[in-house]
Amino acid sequence: MEMGEGAFHGDDDAAHRFRENDNVGSDSSLLVRTYRQFLKDGKPVGPVLMLTVSLPSQPGLPLGTLSQTKKERLIFWPPLPQSRNMTCDGTPVEAIDHITLQFPSERVHVTAYGAKQEDKHESRAWRLGHLDDLGLALWFYLLVRIPVLREQDLAVQRQVKIPPSDKERRLNVFRQFKLPLLDISLPPHGPEQDYIYLGFYLARDLAPADQLPANRILPAKSLTSQVEGGPTGNTFEITGRRFQFGKRIIAVTTACPSGRLLSDVTIGFSCNK
Repeated sequence: MEMGEGAFHGDDDAAHRFRENDNVGSDSSLLVRTYRQFLKDGKPVGPVLMLTVSLPSQPGLPLGTLSQTKKERLIFWPPLPQSRNMTCDGTPVEAIDHITLQFPSERVHVTAYGAKQEDKHESRAWRLGHLDDLGLALWFYLLVRIPVLREQDLAVQRQVKIPPSDKERRLNVFRQFKLPLLDISLPPHGPEQDYIYLGFYLARDLAPADQLPANRILPAKSLTSQVEGGPTGNTFEITGRRFQFGKRIIAVTTACPSGRLLSDVTIGFSCNK
């Protein structure tokens, strides 16, 4: 991502493509969406962490990004499928841009965009779903087809117009941007695997999550209603990873159950009030 100062000077095809085009990569890119406010208005973005997953012969595919606002709201930016075939809590939706967790209320809301790019805020009494005996609180779960991860843009370029009076400040802010990466490991799976499941939780501590009970971690509703030919019983392995992001400890659980995901991306929540 560059701002009027050429970053690619080589002679290979990629360098020519970046040098000869104002914009490269889709507006649905995680890089563009996460930094949208800065690119548009020069508003600094809080801490950002990109999550990746590694598939055979394709390491480090973008899975989503976490960001944090000055008001300490946590935001997750999911991958957007080119088909716009997504569901949110069982309802079809065109483009889920990001999911916000508010403190101290623990309320969750979704920002989606329609065909005319108007933003639509969705909130259906979603809150963190506390699993006190496990030391976890469910934020949301994400089911995503593997082809969606493979089609994400790995590099983007945007030519940004900067008001002369604000040029130096914006360039200084841009130079300070950092995008750390964290790879989320997946359980063993075969080449025919259609989708992956991820649960995002707030955790009480950084202690490793051993022997996570599948019937508690992976909501059965998400499989029976959204997956064709899904597994029966707890016949799949679950792995977990915990990490600190700002003041919060995030736990991500992953599974690779059988079956075919009916939409390209599905997001679901706890309904605790």
